[in-house]
Amino acid sequence: MKILYIGAFDDHSKSTNNSQYRALKKLNHQVIQHNYRIVEQRDGTSKCNNDLIDDIRKEKYDLVLISKGSMENSVVTQMCELTTVGLWYMDPLVPTSFSAEVQERCGIVHFVCCDKLNVLEECRKLNPNSYHVCEGFDGDVDKHFPGEKEIDVSFIGDIYGNRLSVLQGCGCPIAVIQGAYGVYHAMAVSKSKINLNVVTAQGASDRVYKIMAAGGFLLTDDWIGREEMFEDNKHLVIFRNPQDLAQKIRFYLEHPDLREQIARQGCEQVQEYNRDAWAHGIMQAFEQHEH
Repeated sequence: MKILYIGAFDDHSKSTNNSQYRALKKLNHQVIQHNYRIVEQRDGTSKCNNDLIDDIRKEKYDLVLISKGSMENSVVTQMCELTTVGLWYMDPLVPTSFSAEVQERCGIVHFVCCDKLNVLEECRKLNPNSYHVCEGFDGDVDKHFPGEKEIDVSFIGDIYGNRLSVLQGCGCPIAVIQGAYGVYHAMAVSKSKINLNVVTAQGASDRVYKIMAAGGFLLTDDWIGREEMFEDNKHLVIFRNPQDLAQKIRFYLEHPDLREQIARQGCEQVQEYNRDAWAHGIMQAFEQHEH
């Protein structure tokens, strides 16, 4: 198959589109990157859109896959008149991401794949050809790095939403690590005895998969659909509120053997949610639409 993947691509493994592109190629598809935002900034919106439509018309792609997408929906409509167009949406169900524009785009494309189950529920109202595909982790970089665990408790990521109140509310010292992507994220996980996650909008980010894949012990609040993938106290540990979080931090710092056992089991369980599985899920959604 010939696939045009429209997304954000960089040289620093910051964008998940990089590893998704590689995973699609591993399925022996011809995959062409189109870095829409960079081309738009370079050539201007009008020329970028015209060139993109001309390229799709000329190259006769079997599938155009849009990662969320920042182009106008009128351009997406033109794409759909030329070939099969799928939308990959990974973000949570919040207005800043799942905007009116994105919702309209869901109804235009031929099929939608999304990472979070509560988003899937909304997408199916807009497009019956909507499917759950887990974003998962990048097996090339999300792996354990041996060495001393120098950090008792860490949170890797940006602080927004209710994260600050949860982390401050537990009253425990927590190392907040920002700007760690790719292999640096995995290295930070490997240095931490306890890795925290705070769910936003009832949907887990790829942080949970990346932590477990790197052999980290994951302490997180719950999210919709978690029980279908991971078992509490076996693959990870769920906290209910800041007070419960504080108690569980103290408990698992004092019980390293149990902590390491759960981390090993989580690492084993998460292996089915890697980028290769993501690519298979995208192609299954395409094939279901085609048939």
